[in-house]
Amino acid sequence: MPKKTKNERRAEAFKAELQRTVDRLYALSGAFLRAETAYEKFREEAAKLFSSGKTEDELVASIPERMARLENDSLIRAGSLLMVYLGLLYALIEAWRKWDFDHSAVDDLLKSSLVEELKDYRHAVFHVNDVTDPRIMQWTAQKETVAWTQQLLAGFRIALLAWHQDLEQRATIKVGRRPV
Repeated sequence: MPKKTKNERRAEAFKAELQRTVDRLYALSGAFLRAETAYEKFREEAAKLFSSGKTEDELVASIPERMARLENDSLIRAGSLLMVYLGLLYALIEAWRKWDFDHSAVDDLLKSSLVEELKDYRHAVFHVNDVTDPRIMQWTAQKETVAWTQQLLAGFRIALLAWHQDLEQRATIKVGRRPV
């Protein structure tokens, strides 16, 4: 087999890097869809929950009893789905950063100190620990944090659609100039 020229090696390296970018874009898209699905299901369960007519204090007061009976109802499902959504959203953030994707709709929101809090929240949810900081678990009770995650999810939708729409140009910029 004849030795490959410098341009052939460059072209192969470029093609491999371009494929890696495409694979990562699809992985990010799948992660986004999982997070969005969890949030949609959370909203469905929350709607059932709030139609019960019980106050928030009444619902919260019943949690220990429900846990002791392993009662999986709208309250527990809604809370669990919200936790899963937030954990999946943080996993999406991690991959976005690790793989150096960029888009202003996401990157501006990722400058928030809430990212680090979301990381702590994700760890508290997915690593069972008897000393979980109660302040972390109260994170979802703060309306501004959940609103921020919705802005971030919307930003990811915009960014990922932009990447898919103009994949060749964006990926070319990401991986460097085209081979000669």
